[in-house]
Amino acid sequence: MSFSLEIFSKALITTGLILLVFIVDPLGIRNSAEDHYEDHILRLWSPFFSETVSDDIVVVLIDDQYIDQTNTYPVSYRNLARLLKTISRFEPQSMFYDILQHHEHSDNLNRWLTTLERQKFPIFMASNTNYDTEARLNDPESLRHKIANVSELAAVSWSGEGRYYPLSVPWNGKKMNTVAAAMYKDWCSRAPGCDETQMDDLDDSVIVQWSNKHAPNQEKFFPLGMSCGDGTLSQWQQLKELLIVSLTQGIQDQDDVDSALRKRCPPFLTIAASKLSAPGAAGTPELKQAIQGKMVLVGYHVTGGVDLVVSPVHGTLPGVYFHAMALDNLVTLDGEYWRSPDDAGLFNLSIADMVEISVQTIVLFLVIWFRFNFLEQQETQHFDERQKLWGAFVPMLIIIAVIALSVAISHFVLNVGAPNWYGLILIIFIDLPIFFFFIFEAFRPKLQSYKERVCLFAKNTKHKLRNTL
Repeated sequence: MSFSLEIFSKALITTGLILLVFIVDPLGIRNSAEDHYEDHILRLWSPFFSETVSDDIVVVLIDDQYIDQTNTYPVSYRNLARLLKTISRFEPQSMFYDILQHHEHSDNLNRWLTTLERQKFPIFMASNTNYDTEARLNDPESLRHKIANVSELAAVSWSGEGRYYPLSVPWNGKKMNTVAAAMYKDWCSRAPGCDETQMDDLDDSVIVQWSNKHAPNQEKFFPLGMSCGDGTLSQWQQLKELLIVSLTQGIQDQDDVDSALRKRCPPFLTIAASKLSAPGAAGTPELKQAIQGKMVLVGYHVTGGVDLVVSPVHGTLPGVYFHAMALDNLVTLDGEYWRSPDDAGLFNLSIADMVEISVQTIVLFLVIWFRFNFLEQQETQHFDERQKLWGAFVPMLIIIAVIALSVAISHFVLNVGAPNWYGLILIIFIDLPIFFFFIFEAFRPKLQSYKERVCLFAKNTKHKLRNTL
């Protein structure tokens, strides 16, 4: 009876401490650790996100060379209209401009607005929902009113989501779709077999998975001046390399580690705006093949730019890639994207938190049980080797099975993805030394006997050599 009460009381205290960490986390240690773990998982998972680079999405970057050629920054309305006319010749499926236009900054605004209005495909414009108030959008003199009349607004800024990508944000008492959700809805309305009604169920924020693939013809459209790496390795070979580098990065040269872990080439076919503005570009068959029927996202990539995103696979990238990658998640995974579930229920814990708390409680209960039954009683009870081995192996196997089951449920049932995986797997490595110690104790007599036989053999061999000589 005392045994059961002791285990129950320790497990209860432990569960309370776990809840305290999850709920309070005053130093932000848990959130920081989860972010770090998530980056590792997303990097290791990147070979499996897709077999090839997306065939539906293209990124156009307004680069330094284009700014030098046009001698305007931000890009003037006249040059924006020219760029749009060139792209429209290649018949994209839809376009998005990751450019916040809050104030009129150059001449020819009407030309820009007219060019937007004449396009036969949908054009989405970046919106800051806090700035785009109902009063401002209803004001005929406001630039935001004029832009909203010739395009569709899509949110590019939000708060409270951390590093995740929401599919909608509050806006004037309603909701506005973010860029990825808006473009996905348009894509789904055209794609055969895509159920538009499923969009009503897409609510949880996206844990954006990053691909490590690149377009084989990237150098033709945006010269990078570097190798994109070996594209012939299988997914499992790529995973093996990433695992080796990740586990040995503390003893490797930092440049070698960075070179192995960071992909230098972007995850989508990327076209420089300077390439599109070159003489004769409008009639280029290669550009038509690259853009026709694709979703095109336009953003800035200029020295000193502040619109940046940190990819766990690529490092720092222009912010437009975050929208592009979230869109690719929706298209590629067809609604089965990794979710960041909302907090709900007692203490506002998410379903992912509840799974992790349950697993940690089970694991720690087993550790307490093992310590009480074996470690604390091994001096009073003489366990044989078989009892020691089974006593250590059984809870180890149970822990591994429980964590594997929780990962499978998280991935295949809940679609909550990466944040908890690494933390759950780490539990194994935190607790295994306790069991390995007991296993070592079970094998120690055999090791000692083997050591004695080796020493005796060496001594006899030495004695025989002396007699021979």
